[in-house]
Order: sequence, then C-alpha cells, then structure tokens
Amino acid sequence: MRKITLSNTQRALWMVLITALAVPFFVGLIDLGLMLLSPATDFLLPSRGGEGLGEAAVDAFVWSAFPATVSALGLTPFVLQHGTYGWLEAAVAGVLGFMAAAIIFPIDTSSGLPFLAFAAGLLFIGMRALLMLIGILKS
Repeated sequence: MRKITLSNTQRALWMVLITALAVPFFVGLIDLGLMLLSPATDFLLPSRGGEGLGEAAVDAFVWSAFPATVSALGLTPFVLQHGTYGWLEAAVAGVLGFMAAAIIFPIDTSSGLPFLAFAAGLLFIGMRALLMLIGILKS
C-alpha cells in the first residue's frame, strides 16, 4: 500500500474539519455518560428539567460545535508551520475554547466549570492522538 503524503495546508484543513465534527460528537457521548451517572454528577451538568437523554446529548453537541471549531482554528498556525502540535498546545486550546464558549454562551453550572474545562483539555489531547493515529498530524 502506498503511503499518502499531505502538505501542511492539507493537514490543517483536515484537522479543522475533523475536529469541528468529532469533538462535538464525543462531547455528546460524554454528556450522555455523565447524565447516566446522575445524581453523582448533577453538580457538573446544567439543570435539564424534563428533557430526555437524547435531546440533552444533542444540545451538548450543538453547544460544543463553536468551542471545538474555535480551538481547532487556534491550532491551525502550529499545523501550518510544523505539521503537528504538542499535547500541551492541544490541552490549552481545549480549555481556552471551552472557557470562551462558556463566557459567550453561559451554562448554569458554576461549580462544574473547572472540571468541564479540564475535560475539554483532555478531549483535545485525545483528539490529537486520534489525528496522529489516522495520519493527519505528523508523529
């Protein structure tokens, strides 16, 4: 099988597109998992009222599309210059993107914001590993 080579511009384009779609998907799954662990995780999540699990997961997907895209765009200069980015840049981008979105689109979970920001950083570290595994980012 022939190894496909990508330019840094192509790497950046694919990184933004995949991250903007995959991260919200994983956020929806994480939100669903946290809701299934209720009431132990109620302090982390905003109050849902009578909302169903699926509807809440879709809400999390939609809310997280903006921070995922902003974080991916923030990592684009690293990919354009080096073809990859480090785990620390990934974590910082995830946390900053989450906090920017939490300021612009407030959520009702003031006590859970630090944990959710940490989870966003971990999610972006995992996304970096996934992008390296599939060959989008350089190893």
